[in-house]
Amino acid sequence: MNISKMGRIICISCLILIVLISSVGFSYAVTSSELNQQKKDIDNKIAEINSELAGNKDKMTTALSQINKLNSEISSYESEIKGLNTQINNLNNEISVKQANIEEQEQKYKEQKELLDKRLVALYEDGGSSYLDMLLSSEGLTDFISKYYMISQIAEFDQELLESIDNTKNQIQAEKNSLDQTKNQIQDSKNAVEGKKSSLATSVNQKKSLVSDLSAEEAELQEQLEEYEEHKKEIQSQIAKLATKYPTAVAPSAAGYISPLAGKTKANITTGYGSAGYVGHTGVDFACAAGTPVLAVKGGTVVTSMAKMKNGKYVSYGEYIIIDHGDGTMTLYAHMLAGSRTVLAGQKVSQGQQIGKVGSTGNSSGNHLHFEVFANGSRTNPTQYLP
Repeated sequence: MNISKMGRIICISCLILIVLISSVGFSYAVTSSELNQQKKDIDNKIAEINSELAGNKDKMTTALSQINKLNSEISSYESEIKGLNTQINNLNNEISVKQANIEEQEQKYKEQKELLDKRLVALYEDGGSSYLDMLLSSEGLTDFISKYYMISQIAEFDQELLESIDNTKNQIQAEKNSLDQTKNQIQDSKNAVEGKKSSLATSVNQKKSLVSDLSAEEAELQEQLEEYEEHKKEIQSQIAKLATKYPTAVAPSAAGYISPLAGKTKANITTGYGSAGYVGHTGVDFACAAGTPVLAVKGGTVVTSMAKMKNGKYVSYGEYIIIDHGDGTMTLYAHMLAGSRTVLAGQKVSQGQQIGKVGSTGNSSGNHLHFEVFANGSRTNPTQYLP
């Protein structure tokens, strides 16, 4: 079914339902409070429907759900492969350091061995005279003390040389053992990469097979969703870089956020974190009327304020804003009304300041605010920060 047709059908159905309820109310003379309660129930139902549309629940066919699951697997495999390759690079760097250490220790051992050999040759050429012979040949007490001191120094030096040679040999062996372990780790990581690549190829082929069977409408939606996911990755990368200036994010209980919509709390969330009808709903949604003011949940600096567009049309987050709160957390406000953003990148904002209005731009099919929280550069469940 065409998405726009679906929306019209839902709206018409809701209007008919309201008329029917109104008719019933006149026929049976229901009380005003009962009518208000019925209206509230209908409003909640409409909000729920809009939220489902915003989360793509009603638009997802079985094939698209499978594709998005595969997209999540592909992204996971790619991330794991990237991590393993980074690990391999780090291990190769370790190997270079260890090889350099081994070469240094081997050169040190060579020099020590040469020195020891010279000492042995000198003793041999001396005709095997003992230290005792040297002492007995002393011409007096002063000569005896002098020779005794010299013999002590030579003996101490020889002992230190032997110990040093032994330590160097042990260090060389330890470095070689460590080097072998590191090489084994590299091989394990390379084997893991090959396994992940095989799994990745399987998922990619499965996805290609499913994509080839999609209808034109499904293919268009699938393209939109993939663009959305790519945009989310771009934002994640941008925020991760910004987050490096903070040692750690403030705890949710100490963040001091207010709601991004006046009068609404986390109890009013219509689509939860990770609970939408496609893989990876990275925020929460509040379904509400178009034009509702969107507020900064906490003071900070605007990192991004832009309209995401392609070929003259809104895509992905549509009109969105990201605010850095200076405490290791950042917040994102998406799908806002066209032209409603009131702040620019680099601008300071205060808590409760209006930054835009609720709309339905981008990858959205109903008026709602999509709200995300980043802590330490990574997306996290916003409900723990919201009142």
